[in-house]
Amino acid sequence: MSGFDDGEPAVGLGDLRLFAVVAEELHFGRAAARLHLSQPGLSYRVKALESALGYQVLARNRRGVRLTPAGEVLLAGARRLLGEAHRVVDDGGRVARGELATVRVGFVGTALYSLLPEVLREARARHPALRVRVAEHKTADQVRLLQLGQLDLGLVHLPVAPDNGLETTPVLEDPVGVALPSGHRLAGADAVALADLAEEEFVLFPRELEPQTFDRYTDACVAAGFAPRVAHEATGLQTILALVAAETGVAFVARSVARHLTRSGVVFRPLTGPAPRLVTGPARPVGRDHAGAALLREVILDLTSGDRSN
Repeated sequence: MSGFDDGEPAVGLGDLRLFAVVAEELHFGRAAARLHLSQPGLSYRVKALESALGYQVLARNRRGVRLTPAGEVLLAGARRLLGEAHRVVDDGGRVARGELATVRVGFVGTALYSLLPEVLREARARHPALRVRVAEHKTADQVRLLQLGQLDLGLVHLPVAPDNGLETTPVLEDPVGVALPSGHRLAGADAVALADLAEEEFVLFPRELEPQTFDRYTDACVAAGFAPRVAHEATGLQTILALVAAETGVAFVARSVARHLTRSGVVFRPLTGPAPRLVTGPARPVGRDHAGAALLREVILDLTSGDRSN
C-alpha cells in the first residue's frame, strides 16, 4: 500500500501535527492531553495514520514508544511542512492587513522637510515588511495619479476640489515666510509685514501646478491690500531661490523648509499680518480599499493627532 491515490497524499496537516506531538512526547498519555483527546482516541488516530501511510511510524512495547526509522524521516518532514503552513497562514493574514503590501506614495516637496521623514521612520518601526515607494509630485499631479490608480496615497496641499473622488484629511499647518535677497531693504528685519512687499516682484510657481497654494498666496496678498506682481515662474524650489539670490524678486517659502535650507545670497524671514499658511494632509481615492495605504494613513494620523503647526 503506497498511501497515495492519484498523486494526492493520504494524510493532511492535522494528521502530521498529531503525529508530531506524539513523536515529541513519546508517551500517549501526555500527547493525548496536549491534543485534548482521549488516549484510546489518539491510539486509534495513530493506527489510522499508519494505515493510510502504509508503514509503521511508531514502535510500541512495554518500555514505551519510540520512532521507527520511517517515523524519524516523517517527523523531520512534518516539522518542515507544519512550519511552512504556519508561515503561509501568517503571510496571508499580513497581506490582508496590509503589512506585506507595497504602497505607492506621492508627496509635495514641503512634506520632505516636515512630516514625511517621521512618517517613514514610524512606518518602518511599526510595519517592517510594509514596502513604501515615494515620489515627489505637485498636488495637481498627485490628484491625477490617485484617480488613475497610479498612486495609493498622497501627501498633498489642501484644499483640493471636492468633486475629484478623493478623501482628504488636513493634518499639518505650516506658516509661510518670505525669501529675500540678502541685500534687500527688509533683510535685516526680524519679521516682515506682508503689506511691506506690495511693491516687490515675486517669483512663484505656475498656478496650474498648485492652484490651491497659489491662491492662498495671492489671497493673502489681496487681504494685505495688494495684488502680487509675478515677475518669474519656476517649478523647483532651488530654481526659485536662485532667482531670489539673483535679486530678481522675492518668494514665499514655508517655515518648515526655511528651517532646513541655507542658500548663499538669500535670507528667510517670517511674515506678520494676514500671512498664508500651507495645509498638508493625506489623500486617497474614495471607495478603493488598499490595506497598506490604510496602515500608512493611520501612521500619519497618529503622528499628527496633537498640534502639528510648524
